[in-house]
Amino acid sequence: MTIKATLHISLVALSMAGIATCQNNTNGLAQQVFSAIDSRNAQLKTVNQEIWANPETAMEEVHAHEILTNFLEDQGFTVTRSAFNLSTAFKATYSSGEGRSVSFNAEYDALPGIGHACGHNLIATSGVAAAIGVKEALEHQGVSGTVVVLGTPAEESIGGKIKMLDAGAYKNLDCSLMAHPGNNAYGAWSRTLASWRANVTWTGKASHAALAPWQGQNALDGFVAAYQMTGLYRQQLMATDRIHHVIKNTDNLVTNVIPDRVESEWGVRGTNRARQAAVIEQLNSIVNGSASGTNTTVFLTKVQDYWDQNPSFQLAKNYYDNLIEYFDPSKDESTSKFSISTPEEEVEAGGSPSASSDQGNVSWFLPSIQVGFPIGGSAPNHNSGFTKVAGTDFAFDQAIVTAKALALTGLQVLQNATFAENMKKEWEEMIAKLQF
Repeated sequence: MTIKATLHISLVALSMAGIATCQNNTNGLAQQVFSAIDSRNAQLKTVNQEIWANPETAMEEVHAHEILTNFLEDQGFTVTRSAFNLSTAFKATYSSGEGRSVSFNAEYDALPGIGHACGHNLIATSGVAAAIGVKEALEHQGVSGTVVVLGTPAEESIGGKIKMLDAGAYKNLDCSLMAHPGNNAYGAWSRTLASWRANVTWTGKASHAALAPWQGQNALDGFVAAYQMTGLYRQQLMATDRIHHVIKNTDNLVTNVIPDRVESEWGVRGTNRARQAAVIEQLNSIVNGSASGTNTTVFLTKVQDYWDQNPSFQLAKNYYDNLIEYFDPSKDESTSKFSISTPEEEVEAGGSPSASSDQGNVSWFLPSIQVGFPIGGSAPNHNSGFTKVAGTDFAFDQAIVTAKALALTGLQVLQNATFAENMKKEWEEMIAKLQF
């Protein structure tokens, strides 16, 4: 054998040994992260059950706020309660040296009347568990940087993340990571629809419905006219557009008095902000036309503006790879029945958006993902049947598995400068191409 050939073999052997060492180091760190989360399994389950069993609606999440902040403080995080001018928001931070910053969102508001029918107890649990895993690497494994947990109230109504964005909560963060439960599918590159809501009120003039109806101005007619015109407008909507409406309050609820006030709530969804804006423009014409045609007055007040979610492919791919490498659902009897797609397949399908979230707004300001995980059951989100499933041990276990994979994605951002640079560049190019 020649000296050149011997040298080549030696270099290859060294290279392979280096790769093996790197893989061993990576696997070793992953196991340390998993152990840190597992060692707190009982405490995390208690936190999860406390939130699930004590549902609190938007901006009333007092118990959840207390449970989460106390727990994070006990774990060594520096906690700011009632942060960003929101009484039930919080920020929990742990830093070790100079470096990048990753954040995990915790949602914990419930739905009126049906409790945690969107599984926000699981969102909070997964976010906190993932942050604990990252903290382990920062504290004991020589990783530098900062991990942040942002407690984001009122996702189901006013959009706590939007107010927190305005208050600077997401400044100086390199990425925002979170998870969301569903029925029967895993998702890494998950999109959401843009969603806009407004209170629309018609006012008129009350009068006796039999004695002097000509002196009345029927506010209910204003709503009904708008309702009917919207029904006609649906013929021209795209398949992905949505318009919702509901009457919230009506004065003079008797048949012999012409109603002089009707309060309603309207919602518009679209695949992106541009499409949503086009539908809103037509809806404005409809409600103004209905008032003109019924001789009533209409007032429209915007109460929500959730933007479409544009996830980072880099983050999604890394999360997916972590999930498959360490927790491949197809190899577990309890999860093999659930569907899973690669991020490439999800991009090809367009992300299949159907719901909306204020995490969409966050995605316009920094790289982010909102991964999906299945908890089983046949009842969809926002159904009382989903509430029951969200409180099961299986749902909790799925949240923990998701947290572990998500923690490794956070560590990739902290440890790998090239990955972080590519993530940021990809996100900047994506946002620059969006039309609005």
